Amino acid sequence: MRSGKAVGAGGHGQRAGWRLALTLAFTLALLAVLVHSFGGRRDLLEAARRARPSWVAMAFAASGACMLLSVVRWKLVLGGMGCTLPFRRALEVVLATGPLAAVTPSRTADLLRPLAVRDMVPLAIGTASVLAEKAVDLIVLLALAACGAIADGLWGFAWVIVAMLVVAVSAVGIVAGNVGRRAWLERLPVLRRRPEMVDQLFIALAALKRVGGGRIVAIAASSLAIRVLTVAVTHALLIAVGADVPWTDTLALWPTAVLVSLIPVTLGGMGTRDATFLLLLSERGTHVDDSSVLAATMGYSAVAIWAFAIVGLPFMFRETLALRRRSRTGS
Repeated sequence: MRSGKAVGAGGHGQRAGWRLALTLAFTLALLAVLVHSFGGRRDLLEAARRARPSWVAMAFAASGACMLLSVVRWKLVLGGMGCTLPFRRALEVVLATGPLAAVTPSRTADLLRPLAVRDMVPLAIGTASVLAEKAVDLIVLLALAACGAIADGLWGFAWVIVAMLVVAVSAVGIVAGNVGRRAWLERLPVLRRRPEMVDQLFIALAALKRVGGGRIVAIAASSLAIRVLTVAVTHALLIAVGADVPWTDTLALWPTAVLVSLIPVTLGGMGTRDATFLLLLSERGTHVDDSSVLAATMGYSAVAIWAFAIVGLPFMFRETLALRRRSRTGS
C-alpha cells in the first residue's frame, strides 16, 4: 500500500511538473510575442530606463498597502467565522504564499494558507475563509470591470462580464441557501463517497453562515480598496514611463485586464494581463506609445508580484520547515 501511494504521489508530482513547465513556456512565448509586436526589446528597455523613480516608489507604496489590506480582509473573514488570528501571523502566512503565487496561475497558492495556520484555525474553517475571501473579491472585481466596460462603451466585454457576475452571485447564493441541508452536500457526485470531506465542508459552511451582513460589507469594501489600489499601482507606473493614458481609462480598463489574467494559462497572469490592457486601449481608441504601456504593465508584475515573492522567500522556507516538522510529529 505504501509503495502504491508513493507511485501515485510520484505520478502526481510529474504531472504538476509538466503543467508548470508548459505554463512557463507559454508565458515566455506570449511575453516574447508582445515585446516583438509592440516596439521591440530596445524600445521597452528605453521606456523602463527613463522611468521616474518617484512614481515607481508610489507604485511600490500602493502595492504594499494592497498587501496589508489583504491581511486585514482575511482577518475579517476569519473573525466572522469565530476565529482569531494575530495580524503578524496572518502577514507572515500571506507573504509565505507570495513566491508560489508568482509561479502558479490564478493565485491557487492562497489555498495553502490554512495548512500554515491549522494549529490556530481548524483546517476546514481556514479553507472556507480563503474560499469566501476569493468569492467576495471575484464579485467585486467583476462588478468593477463591468462598470468600467460600460463606462467606456465596450459593450461586448460588458455583456460577458455582467453574465459572469450574475453566475458568480447566483452560485454564492445557492451555496449559502443550502448550508443547513447536509443531504444536498452528500448528493454531490464529487462528495458522495467522501463522508469525511462532507463533515469538513459542513463545518466550514456553517461557520461561513455566521459571517454577518455588516462584516460582508466590510470585506467587500476592503476588496474594493485593494482593487482600486492595483489601478493606482498601474497608473503610477504608466506615468513613470511617460505613457499618455488617461487615469479614467486605467480605472475603467485595468480591472478587466486583471480579470482575464485569472485564466490559468500563464504564471501570475503575466502576458495575458498586458495583452488584454493593450487590446482594450486599442478598442477604446486611446492612442498611446505601445512600448511604454507594455513597460508599465510588465512593471506591474515586478512591483505587485515578484517584489513580494522575493520578500516572501524566507517566510516560505520557514513555513515549509514548520509543516515538515508537524508532519513528522503528527501534530
